[in-house]
Amino acid sequence: MNDSPHTIKRGSVLIAGGGIGGMQAALDLADSGFKVHMIQRESSIGGTMAMLDKTFPTGDCSMCMISPKMVEVGRHANIEIHTLSDVEAVSGVPGDFTVTVREQPRFVIPERCTGCGACEKKCPKLVVNAFEQGLSKRKAIYTILPQAVPHTRVIDKENCIYLTKGKCKACVKFCETNAINFEDTEKIYDLKVGAIILSPGLDRYNPKVRGELGFGRWANVVTSIQFERILSASGPFMGEVKRPSDERHPKKVAWIQCVGSRDQRNANPWCSSVCCMYATKQAVIAKEHDGSIQPTIFYMEMRAFGKDFDKYVDRAKNQYGVVYRRTMVSDIKEEPGSGNLLLRYAAPDGALVDEMFDMVVLSIGFEPHKDALAFAKTFGIEANVHRFAKTETLAPVETSREGVYVTGTFQGPKDIPETVAQGSAVAGRAMALLGEARGTEIEAVQLPPETDITGQAPRVGVFVCHCGINISQTVDVKKVAEEMRALPDVEYSDDLMYACAPDGQERIKEIIREKGLNRVIVASCTPRTHAPLFQDTIRDAGLNKYLFELADIREQCSWCHMGQKEVATRKATEIVKMNVAKARLLQPVQTDSVSVIPGAMVIGGGIAGMTAALALGDQGFDVHIVEKEEHLGGLAAGVYRTLDGSDVQSFVKARIDQVAAHPKISVHRGAEVDGTGGYIGNFQTTLTNGDVFDHGVIVVASGGVEYTPTEYGYGESDRIITQRELEKRIAQGMAPAAQHFLMIQCVGSREEPNNYCSRICCQDAVKNAIAIKKASPAAQVTILYRDIRTYGLREDYYTRARELGVLFVRFEPDRKPEVKAAGGRLQVDAYDYVLNREMRFAPDWVVLSTGLRPHPLTEKIGRQYKLTVNPDGYFLEAHVKLRPVDFPSEGLYVAGLAHAPKNLDETLSQALAAAGRAGVVLSHDRLTVSGIISKHNRDICMSCLACLRLCPFGSPFIDEDGKISHNEILCTGCGICAGICPAKAFQVNSFRDDQIMAMIDAATEME
Repeated sequence: MNDSPHTIKRGSVLIAGGGIGGMQAALDLADSGFKVHMIQRESSIGGTMAMLDKTFPTGDCSMCMISPKMVEVGRHANIEIHTLSDVEAVSGVPGDFTVTVREQPRFVIPERCTGCGACEKKCPKLVVNAFEQGLSKRKAIYTILPQAVPHTRVIDKENCIYLTKGKCKACVKFCETNAINFEDTEKIYDLKVGAIILSPGLDRYNPKVRGELGFGRWANVVTSIQFERILSASGPFMGEVKRPSDERHPKKVAWIQCVGSRDQRNANPWCSSVCCMYATKQAVIAKEHDGSIQPTIFYMEMRAFGKDFDKYVDRAKNQYGVVYRRTMVSDIKEEPGSGNLLLRYAAPDGALVDEMFDMVVLSIGFEPHKDALAFAKTFGIEANVHRFAKTETLAPVETSREGVYVTGTFQGPKDIPETVAQGSAVAGRAMALLGEARGTEIEAVQLPPETDITGQAPRVGVFVCHCGINISQTVDVKKVAEEMRALPDVEYSDDLMYACAPDGQERIKEIIREKGLNRVIVASCTPRTHAPLFQDTIRDAGLNKYLFELADIREQCSWCHMGQKEVATRKATEIVKMNVAKARLLQPVQTDSVSVIPGAMVIGGGIAGMTAALALGDQGFDVHIVEKEEHLGGLAAGVYRTLDGSDVQSFVKARIDQVAAHPKISVHRGAEVDGTGGYIGNFQTTLTNGDVFDHGVIVVASGGVEYTPTEYGYGESDRIITQRELEKRIAQGMAPAAQHFLMIQCVGSREEPNNYCSRICCQDAVKNAIAIKKASPAAQVTILYRDIRTYGLREDYYTRARELGVLFVRFEPDRKPEVKAAGGRLQVDAYDYVLNREMRFAPDWVVLSTGLRPHPLTEKIGRQYKLTVNPDGYFLEAHVKLRPVDFPSEGLYVAGLAHAPKNLDETLSQALAAAGRAGVVLSHDRLTVSGIISKHNRDICMSCLACLRLCPFGSPFIDEDGKISHNEILCTGCGICAGICPAKAFQVNSFRDDQIMAMIDAATEME
C-alpha cells in the first residue's frame, strides 16, 4: 500500500513522450479515470514505431497497428496532448507535482486547421525531410506524417520564408479557414499532476563516425531506419526497393550488424536488442517486395532471443534464402561509375574476401537522446553510466525519485512488446499511487444522440482505402470505389488515402452527416485492429456503432495477390459488394452493461503472481492468489543473485512477507482451480480445496519449469551439474580454487522439438563465470556457446567476463561438444571454429546451461479458460506487439514464464503490466458488453439441448420451466449455437443467417 505522508493526491498524470510506450500508459490511465497530460517534443505523437514499415515476427504493417492507437489517444476526452513542448522544471512531492512546460509556437491555429493541405501544396520552400531520414524533402509548413496526431500543420520557423525574410505568406493566401497565425509565440505554463511517467524514446547512432563503412560518402550505403522508410508504403519510394543514387532496383543487398553497438571504442558498449531481428525482418520484407533481391546479413552473434524469434530466423533462411555470414565487414568502397559497393570481410578460414553488392544497410543501434542527462536532471532522477534512466533489476520501472516512473527505451534498449508492457506497468504504478484521486479530474464523454433509422431505406456509404500503397499497389482502389456507386442503396462511394488517419476519420463523419448515410463500409485492412476505431467514428457522427462493416481487402486481397493487379482488383470488388449486400440488412444493436466485482484472481504464487497481486492490492482491489504448492516463490526461490548482483533470496522473502501482510490479499496454498464461471467483471471460482470466491479479472502467472537434461552425461557424474546447481553451491560458499569449470550453452534449447531461446541461460553462465573468477582468479572458466545473448545493457557483463579471463569457444549444433565421464575424470571434445581445429578439455566441472519449459499445468489452465498456446506450449497473447499481456478472452491477462521464457526484471515488468491492465477493468463500476452476441428466440426453440452440449461458455441453460434460456452476458458471439440449432432459434447479431445468405448471393451473382 502507498504510505506517503502527503495527503494531497491529484487525479492526473504527466507523460513525457508520445511514442508507443507513452501512448499505452496514457490510454490505460485515461480509461481508468485519470486525466493525462502528454508532452511531446515533435508536432505529432507516434515516435519511432510510426517510422517503421513492418514489425517482426508477424510482418504486420507498423503504421496500420499504431495509427488506430494514435487516433484513440487524440480523440480521448481525458488525454490532452501538448505538442512542440518540453518540460522545463519539476517541483513538488509524489501525488502533488508542479511541472513547468515550455511550448513552441506552431503558427497554425489547431481549432481552425482542417488538415486539407492547401497551404502545404502552395508553400514554395523545400526542406530536407527529417522524418524520411533525408531521403526526400518537405515544405516549410507540414505534418511529419500523413497520419499525424494532432493532424494540424506546423510552420518550421527556421525555414519559413516569411519568418526568416519577411516575405511570402502563400499559406495565408490559400488557407480558407484563416488558420495561419504568424503572431503565435512561445508559451510557458504550469501543470499540476500527481505522478510523472518518462517515455522520451530513443536516438540512433550516427554511423558517420565509422568512416570505413562509407555512410555519407557512398549514396547507396543507408541506415536501417532509412531502409524502413524505403520499404514503407508512405515512404519516399512508395514501398519500391530502390537505391538512393539512381533509383535502380538493387539485386544484392547486404546488412551489416552492430553498427553503433557492442563497440567500446567507436560507439556504444551495449547491445541494442532489436537489430538482429529488424535486419532479418527487412531482408524478408525486401524479398517480398522484390523477389529478385538476394539478401545477406553480416553479423557477430544472432540475438534472436524473443518469443518465436529463432523460428523467424529459420524461416528467413529456409523460405526466403537470406544468407547469414558470421563475420565483420572491415571496409566498404564504391565502384566508380556504377554506385555498387565492394565489401571486404574475413572468411571462416581467415582469408580476406572482397564481394560486390548493389546496396548496403547499416543496422544502427539505439542510444539515449543527446540531452538525456539534462532531461534526467530536469525531472530530478539519476541516470546510469550509459545515460539511460537508472533503475534496479528488482524495480525495473521505478526511477530514483518517488512518483516518477520510466518506460521504454529510456530505461534501456528493448523491443515494442516490452515497451508496451512497461507502458501498462507504469500506468499501474501511477494508479496505485493516486488511487483515491481516481475520477477527480476527468471529463464525462458526451456523444451525440443516436440517429433513429427506423423505417429508413438503406443509405450505404463506401470508403475504399489506399493504405498508402499497401493496398493500392495491388488493387485499383479507384475502380473498386467506382463500381460500388452503381449498386442499389449505395449513396456514396469514394477512395481515401488513409481511412484510419485523423483527416480520413473526419472525412467519414462529414460524409455521414452530409449524405445522411445510415450504413457505412470501409474497405481497408483487418477488422481485428481497425473495426473498433471506425465503429467509434460513426458513433461520433450519430450512428449506432453496429451499422458498420469492414471489408478486408488488404490481408485477404492485396497482400495475398501481390503482383496480380487485375485478379486482386476483381476480388476486392467482389469482397466489397458482398459487404454492401450484408450492410443493407444491418440493424442497430443495443448493448447492455454489467456490474464489476473489484477483485482479482492470480493463478500462481511465483514472483510474477506475487508482484501482480501486490500491484493490484496497492490499487485497492481484493486479490486471491491460488498456488498449487504449499509455499510461495516459484522458480525464483531457487535463484540467489541476478546478473548485476541483486540479492534474489532476500527479494523473494520480502515479497512473501509483503503478500502475507497485505490486507487486500488472500493466499490459497496447496490448491488449484477446479472451475470458473462467469464473465469479465463477474467471475466465480471454486478451488480444489472447496474455497469459493468472486472476482472481476484473472491473471495467469502459472510459471514454468527448468529443463532436466538428458544429454552431455548429466546424471552419470556428480561433477556434471546445471547452472542452477552451480549457483547454489557458489551461494553456499563453494571455493573454486584453481579448478576448471566448463559450461555448455543451449542445453535443451534452440533445436527441435524445443526450437526457442530460453533467454536466461547466457545470463546464468556469465553471472556464474564472473562469480567464480572474482572468488578465485586462478580458476579457469570456459563457455562453449552458439551465440552469447547478453542483449541490452547485459552486454556489460559479457565484457566483464572476458576481461576477467573467461574463455568463450563457439560451437555449431551439427557439431556439438562431446562429454565423457570415466574413472572420476571428465573429458570434453569440441571443435573451435576460430582456430579451425578440435579442442580437448579436461575440466573439473561440466556445467550445463539448461533452458525453460512451460509449466505442466499450462495445458489444463488453457482448457479451463479456452486459452491457446504457441507450438512451444506457452500461452498466446492477444497481439504480439500491442497487447502483450492480454488474452483474446476479455478479463484475462498473462504474466511471467507462462507467457514465454524471460529474465527476472522482464517478469516483474510484465507482472506490473498485467496488474495495470487488470486495474483498468476493475476501476469501473460497470462495463459495457459487446453487442456481437447470439439472440435466442424461445418461441421457436425446441429445447433439443444441442446448444447446451456444445457451447464452451455455458450461456444456454435449462430454465425453471425445463426449456432452454440464454444468458447473454456469458455469450461471446462465437456462433456455435447458431450453427448447430436445427430450428434457427439462435442468431448472432450482425451475422444473422439472412445477412450471410445475402453475402453468398452477392458472390454467386458475380460468377
